[in-house]
Amino acid sequence: MMEKKVLLLINSSSGQEKGKTLLYNIVEEFTKKNCELTVFPILPKSKKLNTETIVHKYRDRFDLIVCVGGDGTLHYLVNSLMVEKIQTPIGYIPTGSTNDFAASLGIPKDLKENIGGIVKGEPFQYDIGKLNDLYFNYIAAFGAFTKVSYGTNQELKNNLGHMAYILESIRTMPENLSKSYSLKIASGDSSFSGEYIFGAIFNSRSVGGFTGFPGSSIEEKLAVDLQDGEFEVLLIRAPKNIADYGEIISTALSGNIPENNPQVQFFKTKSLSIEAEEELGWTLDGEFGGAYKEMHLEILKRAVSVMLPKKDSMEKE
Repeated sequence: MMEKKVLLLINSSSGQEKGKTLLYNIVEEFTKKNCELTVFPILPKSKKLNTETIVHKYRDRFDLIVCVGGDGTLHYLVNSLMVEKIQTPIGYIPTGSTNDFAASLGIPKDLKENIGGIVKGEPFQYDIGKLNDLYFNYIAAFGAFTKVSYGTNQELKNNLGHMAYILESIRTMPENLSKSYSLKIASGDSSFSGEYIFGAIFNSRSVGGFTGFPGSSIEEKLAVDLQDGEFEVLLIRAPKNIADYGEIISTALSGNIPENNPQVQFFKTKSLSIEAEEELGWTLDGEFGGAYKEMHLEILKRAVSVMLPKKDSMEKE
């Protein structure tokens, strides 16, 4: 069997440093499957050992590019692939604190099963989002609590894992709920404006606890379609009184958004334009995505291929 050449990028700081702990097992599994490995640690602050520099330098030398880390690690890899216009399939070994997108993709939690799928599985092409000149895997968000993912201290995340995000959310709650943004939003043939405290443009049927979107059957709610060429958009208007706060909270707790909800909007679209009176800060896949007054978001259908176990092999197991 011909050897597969694999570029392995490891972010050892994510998810309580799980990547560092698993490194030997990861190398062993790939080697057993007849892969020739080239391993690099990802050091984001280094000029030579960040994802962008490594991918640019070794872009045409490998059959697979695999990253070990959290959703942020995958975010930087995908941005590098899109900028460089590289079509090489990727593998993802999630070791972060939350790993939201890995769950959406259906990546096996078992390390051996995941690596088996990366080497001998089949490519799954999924949609990529674009905000101005930056790309994102599954979510672009602004407003309340979106700073928590990239603003939480790394040492705290290593020590407490997902609990660190919860603690940071509680600490910043007064600041988050008091800030609103005046926005003009256009999508397709419709446009509207108002004061908003939160917005999420994502490629999933579930985000932040919301799963009961309008018009969805139970099958649709449970199915995550990453290939349909459309975003899901969730917007929360700024509450003007206690009744508005109650509407938002009850909607969040129920996980269901009724049609024509005055405070919470949900719709699907292929593109979105937003104008803000002041710079609007964004979080992309849990990483800081810049701040802008004018924003254009679009979806790039089936732009990236990730290797997953073959469906028939998963069914046998």
